Amino acid sequence: MRNNLLSSLALLLLFALSTHALGTVPGDLDGDNIVSQDELQKAEELLKDGKIMSGQLEEIKHIKENYPRTLVDSANRTITIYKPIERIIAFGGYDAEIISLLGDKDKIVGVANWFKNSDFHRLCFSSLIEMPSPGTASSPDCEAILKLNPDVIICWESNAEKLAEQLPDNTTVVGMNFFHPETFIDESEKIAYILEKEGALDDYIDGFYSKYMNFIADRTKGLPEEKRPNVYWERQEPYQTFGKKEYITTLIEMCGGKNIFADDDFEITIVDAESVVQNNPVIIIRYAASKGPETGYSVDDIAGAKALRDEIMLRQELSQVDAVKNDSVYILNMGLPLGIQGPIGAAYAAKIIQPDLFKDLDPQAITEVLLGQYLGVEYDAKKHGVFVYPPEAV
Repeated sequence: MRNNLLSSLALLLLFALSTHALGTVPGDLDGDNIVSQDELQKAEELLKDGKIMSGQLEEIKHIKENYPRTLVDSANRTITIYKPIERIIAFGGYDAEIISLLGDKDKIVGVANWFKNSDFHRLCFSSLIEMPSPGTASSPDCEAILKLNPDVIICWESNAEKLAEQLPDNTTVVGMNFFHPETFIDESEKIAYILEKEGALDDYIDGFYSKYMNFIADRTKGLPEEKRPNVYWERQEPYQTFGKKEYITTLIEMCGGKNIFADDDFEITIVDAESVVQNNPVIIIRYAASKGPETGYSVDDIAGAKALRDEIMLRQELSQVDAVKNDSVYILNMGLPLGIQGPIGAAYAAKIIQPDLFKDLDPQAITEVLLGQYLGVEYDAKKHGVFVYPPEAV
């Protein structure tokens, strides 16, 4: 009787071990996705009887000791991971950067389309450019996603719930952001946690991200209101801008300025030109796309950035705005303030907003630290790349 029972258990266990793709947890026999002490003992008996291999037992022990792992994602959803993650679709883009820093780049089986177009990603994550792109988190190709057989899909928090609803229940979707400086570290450490890489980001966080972000924030802390210039930050089309809920407002404040729309209750929207004129910004910063051609790591010609700036300078409705009259209009690469590049973008913004306060800050040197020390890419930021225009801003 006992041998028959063990044979049945062995079949169940071997089935569990062979159906990793379906989300089955190795060693779990009762279907609750958790390996109990009793189930571990049964697996040990199966090893003694030669029904499973020692490597299979070690996998089951590892799961018993380390899982489940639970976190609350940035969409305020409770997520439980029941077994080691081996296959990831990184729809958020910046999640792929973190996973790569953790040394788990090979686990990524799919990326967002926009990730492939980013100048920074083409330079520093060239192997991921060849990965499939199964739609987007907001418009997923569910069939392609399932063919990639992911253990987890990471996407922007705003898409997480809807994406999860379109996929089978056993597909784990984690919503993250990586935009906001105040949550970037916490989100990064959550990714490290679900990949069993706790502490693996400490060198990057302490030696790079927090080091430079805190340097900037500490220097502007307590800066009186009258010394904070009004800043209008334009996105990628005329009068598309950021309100109080967006990361740019936080960044401007950290760098010693004030977003002219900081009191407006929107994230990203198109405002009328008159509202910009009425707020009379002292500084205008205009984003250039992270994929070029105006700015980027592979762009050495300033012509595109100059043309973008000239368009703003020549807008008749802005002719009497202080930023235009005083020639304080700047073009900034859109990717720099985001993801693992965050301190680079913050350094450029700080130099633009508070040039006297940050004479000793060198964004080009910070760029070389990130690429050389953390990404293993040789790059001379003083000889190559257009990141800000006019270049004398730095």
